[in-house]
Amino acid sequence: MKSMPLKLRAIVVVAIVVASVGCDQATKQIAVSKLKPVDRIEIAGDFFALQYAENHGAFLSLGATLPREVRFWIFTVFTGIVLLALAYYVFMSVELHTPDVVAIALLLSGGIGNMIDRIANNGVVVDFMVMEVWGPIRTGVFNIADLAVMAGVFLLFGVRFFAPRKQKGEAAHGAANT
Repeated sequence: MKSMPLKLRAIVVVAIVVASVGCDQATKQIAVSKLKPVDRIEIAGDFFALQYAENHGAFLSLGATLPREVRFWIFTVFTGIVLLALAYYVFMSVELHTPDVVAIALLLSGGIGNMIDRIANNGVVVDFMVMEVWGPIRTGVFNIADLAVMAGVFLLFGVRFFAPRKQKGEAAHGAANT
């Protein structure tokens, strides 16, 4: 698999980040204006619902009870450093293939979307979607940025674990047999 040329990589990353962050921020504004005043709007029965929530922590509210200063350093400063490192990596790594570039762009877009919330909302991220997975099992309340992060993680690891692997010497034997 060939690595993606830098110019194309930049176009792909910027397009994914702009589209994802734009969608995330637009839906969060709608959630604040339309969902904050209501309790919950059920769509597709109990399977999917819109429900306004403010998250002071990270994924599934992890760290929400930490002191405010600690949350700032972890969720704003440290996350900002990680996002800068990811951006540097996606543009400077020589051997990134298309799935890796898309996955990293999704991770960046989700991180940026939630970072905008933390900066604009005094450390709080707006969440507004919830799904009932099976019976009483349901997801936590999440947003479009969270979906982007999860899609990036699944793509990054899915490519690693489920992509066909070449056996040692397979390429050499295949070329000799043709």
